[in-house]
Amino acid sequence: MSAGDSHNHDHDIRLRGRSELEITGVQKVSSFDVHAFELVTTAGHLHIEGDALHMKHFDVQAGIVRIEGRIIGLQYDDDAKKKTFVGRLLR
Repeated sequence: MSAGDSHNHDHDIRLRGRSELEITGVQKVSSFDVHAFELVTTAGHLHIEGDALHMKHFDVQAGIVRIEGRIIGLQYDDDAKKKTFVGRLLR
């Protein structure tokens, strides 16, 4: 696989017991803190909400992110104008 193909992976989400989340097809981690993650995936922008969230692993080349903590919700946002959580708050 060439370097230009590094972000053309299938997108999958695996949730284990609402405490471990593995996401493939991740192109970019836009922002994160203990309550939310904003990711850009091959399927669109993904917002993850939770408590005590932390990134356990991020493989840029493979496009894999592993998040641990209490997962409350996942939401896709296909609107390109809403790129960050803060941007949506300031609307």
